[in-house]
Amino acid sequence: MPRPTLTTKNAGITSVGRSANPFTNWLENRKERRRQAEDEASRLITNKIAENENIIIDKLNSIDFLHSRLPQSVLEAKARPEQPYGDLEYAAQGIVHMLRKNPQTIKMDIRKFDQKLLTLVLLFKQTVEQGDVRASYAAKGAVVRAVADIRSRIPQEQPELSRQFVEANANYLDQWITLVTLAQVADRTKQNVDSQRSRLEKAQEKNNEDIQALKTRIQSDDKFFLAFQELTERGNSQDRSKWTETERELHRMMVEHRMEKANLEMNSILLQQQEMDLSTKQMQVEMLYSKVAALPIVTDPDLMNKYQESIDELFHQLAESDAQMDETLKSMDDIEGRIQQLNRAPGSLRAQEVAAEEAEELLKEITKLQDTEAGKNALRAKKMREQMGILTEEQLAEQKRQAELEMQRAAEIMREQMMEQEQEQELLVN
Repeated sequence: MPRPTLTTKNAGITSVGRSANPFTNWLENRKERRRQAEDEASRLITNKIAENENIIIDKLNSIDFLHSRLPQSVLEAKARPEQPYGDLEYAAQGIVHMLRKNPQTIKMDIRKFDQKLLTLVLLFKQTVEQGDVRASYAAKGAVVRAVADIRSRIPQEQPELSRQFVEANANYLDQWITLVTLAQVADRTKQNVDSQRSRLEKAQEKNNEDIQALKTRIQSDDKFFLAFQELTERGNSQDRSKWTETERELHRMMVEHRMEKANLEMNSILLQQQEMDLSTKQMQVEMLYSKVAALPIVTDPDLMNKYQESIDELFHQLAESDAQMDETLKSMDDIEGRIQQLNRAPGSLRAQEVAAEEAEELLKEITKLQDTEAGKNALRAKKMREQMGILTEEQLAEQKRQAELEMQRAAEIMREQMMEQEQEQELLVN
């Protein structure tokens, strides 16, 4: 069946070819938002290290945790009970403290690195304020790593190595930027799925109530009962001009319920597709996060070429996942567009009956499509695991654990420095 081209009421495609679904529009514009963040960072970065640090500090301090859309449980989550803030805000304060306590006196141009770092800071701010959970943690981890593990370790006494180190790690941060944007897609997919699930459940509940009300009326209303018997016995074969008013009203109600049932089933199929899509995205982000976070930062000149090879490998894996997001978006648009003929059915009852029958056939076709897509997702997951040297769930869990330990180590450095500062302030007060 060819893909419809008319407008859809619930999810579909507008007359000028753009989706009316806010989630789909968000996905379509994701690369433009990344470009804008990088352009803003590039515009703000100067050739003075101290000025760059102040810009980064200002942006971190401007993150509005108070009005964040993140769940309160996420904002309040603490690695240590004695922390004054949740982990996300505590990390932001720790980075600010580290930059202020250990200002850099680098005598070389590191604008490219600082531009990538500031892009991540801007993404950290954006993801926290907009409520993207996975992306917030990814951006936080990236910024902590960039400041604690990289920027503070530039080997200035070796100019040639310094340039290579800065260049390689600017590319490394670029992989973090891609990862954060992929995590945003996973977050927004989850938000969209949760919202659709809630709306669908309410619609199904109302439809069930309406059907039960119609059944009750047929049983309690003699005219409706007789009309129901007549319609059931003769179907649609008789000339409709001879129908009674009661038969017309009952037939209209029955067709409307049939249409609503088909509509709900169609949206249920669409939701299942998005849930499958979400599972794939979350798996991709999880594996890529563990890979990016676990990459050891090196300053040994003998290891720099190998380090660059690892970053290049990450680039190919992230680029492939990024391309798969576009493929998934197209698949989602294809399925969403196909329900237009149900939602755009002409107003006559006969046309609605035909539309409902066609919708039932379309449901079968989309179900087959889903089975094919599920197989593709399984192969995609297998290929990604093989690329990363992961063969089992246990290996993935171990890689995640190693990545978390790597991020925890950098966070511990900041915590220790912040605790020292707090103790110094207490001594001054006392």
